Amino acid sequence: MKLKTSTLLKISLLSFMFGTVSAQHNNEFYNKGALVHVQLGAEVHVLGDVHNFLTGGLLENNGMIVVQGDMYSDALFQQRGTGTTHMRNNLANVGQTQFISGSYAVRGGQSAIGVDDGSFYNLELSNDQGIVWLNGTGNVADVRNSVDFNGLGAPVVNRIITANPSALPANGSAYNAVFGIMNPSAGHGSAIDNTVVTNGNSSAIDNAYVQGKLRRAISPAGGIYNYVLGLEPTAAGPTKRGMQYIHLDFAANNYDVVQGHFESGLASPLGAPIECSGWSINYYGGADHGQWQFNQSGGNTGAYEVRMWPQNDAFPVMSVWVISKDNALVGTANQCGGSPVGLKRSGFNGFSDFAANGSTVLLNTKLIDLYATPIENRFIEVGWKTEDEENVRHFEVERSTDNMNFEYLTTQVAVGNTQGQTNYAIADNQVLPNIDYYYRIKTVDMDGTFERTHTVVARISRENASEGVNVYPNPVNIGDATLEVTSVRGRNIKIRVFDAIGQLIYTENAVVPIGISQHNLPTSEWPAAVYFIQVSSDDFNSVKELIKTR
Repeated sequence: MKLKTSTLLKISLLSFMFGTVSAQHNNEFYNKGALVHVQLGAEVHVLGDVHNFLTGGLLENNGMIVVQGDMYSDALFQQRGTGTTHMRNNLANVGQTQFISGSYAVRGGQSAIGVDDGSFYNLELSNDQGIVWLNGTGNVADVRNSVDFNGLGAPVVNRIITANPSALPANGSAYNAVFGIMNPSAGHGSAIDNTVVTNGNSSAIDNAYVQGKLRRAISPAGGIYNYVLGLEPTAAGPTKRGMQYIHLDFAANNYDVVQGHFESGLASPLGAPIECSGWSINYYGGADHGQWQFNQSGGNTGAYEVRMWPQNDAFPVMSVWVISKDNALVGTANQCGGSPVGLKRSGFNGFSDFAANGSTVLLNTKLIDLYATPIENRFIEVGWKTEDEENVRHFEVERSTDNMNFEYLTTQVAVGNTQGQTNYAIADNQVLPNIDYYYRIKTVDMDGTFERTHTVVARISRENASEGVNVYPNPVNIGDATLEVTSVRGRNIKIRVFDAIGQLIYTENAVVPIGISQHNLPTSEWPAAVYFIQVSSDDFNSVKELIKTR
């Protein structure tokens, strides 16, 4: 059934259940604290504006409401149901943009959906000017299921602008309102008819995106979440705008709701860190192009990957590209690319700013290879290769367990000046099983200047990662056996060996560091028998059986 509002609207329980619903102005819909129910399959056509206000105001829309004007609400109004609200101006207000004002939003995080909730279930846009804008501050409009940027196959594809289009801010941070997709399902399906072009050139296709601020509900299980946002489609000057596509690929997390916008023309204190096997990252793309800024309203943990597709970029030609976070190179090291378009980097945690950065400068002392490899699941070998060293004093190996906070591990003296390649390697024995260890090299020159490399990661994998002792080979035939001690802290230990009748035949005092250490047992001197090896300290005691066969 189709209903059109007129001068005075009074409808029986056939399609609405309400307290008081009336049209206070010609062709306008007013709900002041009433319960309004739109049945499944029903259509309500409003030729003017829609107003929803006051405590007790509840719109249960399970059908279709077509709005030819603007929409107003306050923070007390509630909205429920699985119907659709359609913004369309083909019968009234032709040639004008439409706006949504007030609090058609989830007023909080995901836990507020259905509790403190004025949001739309489905929202369809088909304004003939291609613009539906949000009038207000903060979370003005959300959808709980999907937004269709080309509702009913309209001839013009719409944008949502989270500010008054008559006075557009130059940067996303100055857009006052926020549009939200509060369906936590990963993927791009909640944004229907959303134009995404990944070739780095958005000319003539700047539509179907959120201009300003967009927030999305994030599933704790993770997945890929698409943010198609940006600034106004055209702008003079070197900073390019329009649609700016980026997506975030989450692992398990507690972020709840993540909000983003695009910010242009920002300076950066990135400096010129060394990355991508010896490149000095000395170009910051945020100044020429802009950067994406994100924040979250939930927790602050969970790893994720960023992948970006800058549009209409003004980047100069660079040899390598890398994504920075908060004006620093963090995340998984050495994830670089040949173009800012489609560039990705993983291992991020927590939120703020992301930009594309590049370099054409490969340092004179080139570190052309860096690796970390577990050896026999007992220690990690860290090796690196240089080419054409020039006045290098030494290398410092630094280690971290979170890829952010590094500590000094050891120093390796450099050859200093070379032509050709030189190989270096160190063994890190102070490692525990099933823990990721990140390594980087600090190259220190004769004049005291230094550069750091990207990081590499390795781990020793064992089913039983608790501290303890092991002896091998067991049984032992000829030769000596090895006692292996895994310790979570440095400690003094006593090693004692007993024969089958309890006589002490061997004793040794030793110091074990954090990690895995090996100690020789002179079993070649012992007769064939069964032995019991005891390792003890003030807070540790373990006994292992060893069989000597001859």
